[in-house]
Amino acid sequence: MAGSLKKAARKPSRPGVPAPAAPADSTPKFFDLGVEEEGDALKVKVSDITANPFNDRDLGDITQLAQSIDQDGLLQDIVVMHTEAFARYYPAQAEHITTKYVIAFGERRWRAHMHLGLETVSAILRNGVAEKIRRVLFAENFHRKQLSAIEEARKFRVLHVEEGMSYREIVTELKLSGPNYVARRMELLELPPALQDIVGTEEGPGVTLARKIRAQLTEPEEQIQAWELIRDEDLSLAEAVDRIRHADPVPPGNTVTESSAGAPVPPGNTSVAVGQEQPVPPETTPANGEGVPQGNTSGSGGDTLNPPAAPQPPVQRKAAAADRDAVERNHASADRDASCRHLVSDGPPLTAEQHDALYARTLLAPMQQGPARTRAHRWLRDAGRAVFDISDTDSYFEAVLSSGQADLVNRVATATALAAGEVRARDGRRQWDRTDAEHVRLLIETTGYVPATAWERAQLDKFGVPYNAADAPDPEPIH
Repeated sequence: MAGSLKKAARKPSRPGVPAPAAPADSTPKFFDLGVEEEGDALKVKVSDITANPFNDRDLGDITQLAQSIDQDGLLQDIVVMHTEAFARYYPAQAEHITTKYVIAFGERRWRAHMHLGLETVSAILRNGVAEKIRRVLFAENFHRKQLSAIEEARKFRVLHVEEGMSYREIVTELKLSGPNYVARRMELLELPPALQDIVGTEEGPGVTLARKIRAQLTEPEEQIQAWELIRDEDLSLAEAVDRIRHADPVPPGNTVTESSAGAPVPPGNTSVAVGQEQPVPPETTPANGEGVPQGNTSGSGGDTLNPPAAPQPPVQRKAAAADRDAVERNHASADRDASCRHLVSDGPPLTAEQHDALYARTLLAPMQQGPARTRAHRWLRDAGRAVFDISDTDSYFEAVLSSGQADLVNRVATATALAAGEVRARDGRRQWDRTDAEHVRLLIETTGYVPATAWERAQLDKFGVPYNAADAPDPEPIH
């Protein structure tokens, strides 16, 4: 075995990280290491190399890189480790690797050689990097790819738990803004998986709100319920928490309590302390002690026992109207999404005027770029018009921009502009303005969209956007 490997076996581990156990037999398992030494420049068969299992970077399209290598040669050698050295620190990941080498750096260049059908690639041997390759690769890829907050948190957990790095060491290694950055991300891992999966997406809460939900509520079910109330009913976090903690609120005007027997006080009565006898109006309880049968609304004297309900107070009427508007707004958003999908899938091409207006709205109005790109990517994939089968949104957009296909670039850009308008229109935290109304006008003109809710029709009427009322169904009552 090469002397460099013997030194690596004796090298102490980082503080807090158990030293890897030395193999009982120092004889290589699958291959002869020969006399290769640390730092040697090698010509390695591409088939003798395995990709690094810790490199989770999306490699994208390597066609242009392969063309560059074919024309100009390899300008920078790749870096490899002996699999034996890698296995000393990561035996589980190396268990199924049977090649002589594992890539440390340069996987795209290696794959470009395979793409060209080349048999060998120039490489430098660096077994000394094996011990820290996981965190080095993470640091290298961290700022190259825009990870979600949860993806960052899960990476930090690996570095903290498996690499033994403190939060401050992680911050220093990755050049982050401050030690609290890691701690705040790690808090997200205490949320239930259903919430973790959507934090920072258009379907879920932002990072700050997610952390506040976790701080306010400890039960996973309550945390999920809080987000659903915020999302579906446009409540603030404080209102959602209050709703959850008082799951059975008393209707306004009534103060229902329980007697010692546990029976609720009839509506309209004032509260009674537990243990006190509840006063019962004599006209509602006959002498024989039996209750008045349901539907009997008068006593022996013909007096009404159940008078008509009093009109709702203005506050209650306002709350009911707000609930109805929120439900109708969600219904309208779902209808518009279907119309947008139709336009992206097989709708008519936009006129020059429509195209210019769409792009002007996108550039001039506040835009949530991340959610818009995610939505556009999903529309294109569902419609079978994405061209590239790439699930990661950022990597997909990179592939589109580097494709050189003008039609594809224009299609994706138009879908993203359309998605930006829809993300903005569906945001229940803001009032509609003319930009939202013009977004709907485009759908009406291109797909024949018909607003089906009274709420959306009222918004269009406010900004003078015409629609075919004859084709619009009568809005169904919202209960």
